[in-house]
Amino acid sequence: MIVLREPSPEEGTVEAWIAWGEETLSRLPEDGRREARSLMTVLKKDPLVPWLRKTDLLKGDEASRYKEWVLRRAKREPFHRITGVVPFWGRDFYIGPGVLVPRPETETLVEAVLERMSVCPPRTVLDLGTGSGILILTLLAEFPEAKGVAVDILPEALYWTTVNARSLGCEGRISLVRGDWMSMIAMAGRFDLIVLNPPYVPTETIPALEEEVCSFDPWEALDGGPDGLSIYRRLIDILPAHLHPGGWVALEIGGDQGSFFRGYDASAIGFSNPQIVRDVGGLDRVVLFRKD
Repeated sequence: MIVLREPSPEEGTVEAWIAWGEETLSRLPEDGRREARSLMTVLKKDPLVPWLRKTDLLKGDEASRYKEWVLRRAKREPFHRITGVVPFWGRDFYIGPGVLVPRPETETLVEAVLERMSVCPPRTVLDLGTGSGILILTLLAEFPEAKGVAVDILPEALYWTTVNARSLGCEGRISLVRGDWMSMIAMAGRFDLIVLNPPYVPTETIPALEEEVCSFDPWEALDGGPDGLSIYRRLIDILPAHLHPGGWVALEIGGDQGSFFRGYDASAIGFSNPQIVRDVGGLDRVVLFRKD
């Protein structure tokens, strides 16, 4: 990584710092110019600052923070992990160590649930492996009469879910439970909707993922076993017992895992045939089952 001389206090305008950021990030596989500007807009909380305030001098603490952010991004730390905020379904969520950076393709699950349950909204929602709470909190925000239970084994995940629940005004409608999914679901009761975005990356392929993922996301949130399907095999047969009649299960899957579910005999466990939804990239992304 080449680190160029940063602007001096006398010449440290917004424009000069962005130019330094663009050069420093120019070796990224992504668009370094765009990311340098985006880091500045997050820092200044103003999307127009690179154009309308480019001659403003950055204060000492702002300059130090921008420099730190750029250097972290140059080492391939994910953009949203640096800023600590990620947009999802039109809302901002706070994240930190111990949780995945939410991916845009996960919005496919939210969209699929809303299409199927808008006429008869769920009153109760269970989220297994909640992470930062993006799924259950988005659904609670979209279904204002619903209450939810969020389960995760990592205390860091439940911390960030709490932060986001308060930010979105949902803290009175969500219960947080720390524990192993299999143990917790045995005591969970019944729900109208169960959502999961489990680890589904095959173990041996994790080191080959882009550095932003394999070096910064928690391994526990990625590792889906030898073929990426371990969690599904453990859970799917017991999920119907925890749904009310007519309830739904929505699972996020890897883009090449749809064939496993297309061949699944769901009727044997009380489910309708699986519905598979593709993301905007045309990859299989969500599987939905409905309890008969």
